[in-house]
Amino acid sequence: MTTAIIITFCTLLLISYFFDLTSSRTKIPSVILLLALGWFVRQSTNFFGIELPDFSPILPIIGSIGLILIVLEGSLELDLNRSKISLIKKSFLGAIIPLLGLAFLFTYLFHHFGYFPIKDSLLNAIPLCIISSAIAIPSVRNLKAEHKEFVIYESSISDIFGVIFFNFIFFNRYINIQSFGNFGLELLVEIVISLIATVVLAFLLSKI
Repeated sequence: MTTAIIITFCTLLLISYFFDLTSSRTKIPSVILLLALGWFVRQSTNFFGIELPDFSPILPIIGSIGLILIVLEGSLELDLNRSKISLIKKSFLGAIIPLLGLAFLFTYLFHHFGYFPIKDSLLNAIPLCIISSAIAIPSVRNLKAEHKEFVIYESSISDIFGVIFFNFIFFNRYINIQSFGNFGLELLVEIVISLIATVVLAFLLSKI
């Protein structure tokens, strides 16, 4: 069993590398090809009656790690300075406004035509409106530096705000002043911890 798992992971890495090499010619992001491959493999195992282990407990962890690595890889090419403030503002608005507008539009459609509760409609609408960094960042490698930076900022902000928005709706049974207060406090604590971690990391890197 261990040998089969190792061979499977190695094969997937080779296929992923092949998709990455061919994406510049096919103009199809490697992530899309990997998703299609995963769907095809899943359907094949169901068709041939092959039993697979239950990966549900570890899939969210692996997915989060993969997303973090993709965003970090894209951010390594960014040069943050005052001249980028205008670009960051545009990318922020480009991420937030469509996300909120489409989320509430889909929520209305799901609620009006599907007769789902408003909260359930909103929870199902938010993921559809997020600009996926996993797809957007690998797709802009051949663009100009300015356009590439815009997409990286926009997709990263969309991911972060989308996850925060989704968790806020999901974990609060009632939306009121208290829920906004608790959310604001938690967000402030997270920002402070992130800033402290950034300063500590920058200090450690400067000593290397």
